Amino acid sequence: MFFGTFGQAFSEQPAIRLVTSDLTPYSIEKGTLPGIFVELVQEAMRRLGHEVKVEFYPWTRAQKIAEQQDNVILFPLTRTAPREELYQWLMPVAPMELVFVSAQDKPINLIEARKLGRIAVQKSTPAEAYLAQQGFTNMIAFPKAATTNIKLLMRGRVDAWFTAKGFAQYLIKQTGETNLQFGPVIEQSFFYVAASKNFPEDLSWELRRVLNKLAQDGTLSDILSRYR
Repeated sequence: MFFGTFGQAFSEQPAIRLVTSDLTPYSIEKGTLPGIFVELVQEAMRRLGHEVKVEFYPWTRAQKIAEQQDNVILFPLTRTAPREELYQWLMPVAPMELVFVSAQDKPINLIEARKLGRIAVQKSTPAEAYLAQQGFTNMIAFPKAATTNIKLLMRGRVDAWFTAKGFAQYLIKQTGETNLQFGPVIEQSFFYVAASKNFPEDLSWELRRVLNKLAQDGTLSDILSRYR
């Protein structure tokens, strides 16, 4: 009865959109696996009786869609002070640790990074925002953070890549590159499943409940294990 009632309420709402960007391993547009957040959110929707296709956009645009429309679920999103009032925060899923990745023998910390010529970051991410807050002017912001950044490092086109550690680890593993170094963790928080600010309250409550159930029953752990 409960799921039938909820399913009816759900169907009476405007269509829910699942929006993300190609952010391996959290959401993967093209690959043998769909990504941690894609698996998790789609399973939550399935348990609520609905199949919803994930839409991929450049990350800046994905955020704008969630900010400007009412029925959008967005992931993976880091919870920061400027974003706090822009979204509803449904559940933290995976740790986010910002590090410098380099091709140098010695791992790079924040002090040493100030001496570098070029640091690659992804546009509209906490990595870019953090370095800007710290007064860095030697950043090169790219619209996508992909294996291109690894090639730039290996060819000496950039001196470091400032990004989420889990993201870089997964990409580097896919390329088979073994000559890259990870510096110490500079900043850490969590990647969340979020929703647009005016996302319907009843649906938001149900999604939180189901997402937490997926964490408690081992489903989330099983998903995470596939991406290690």
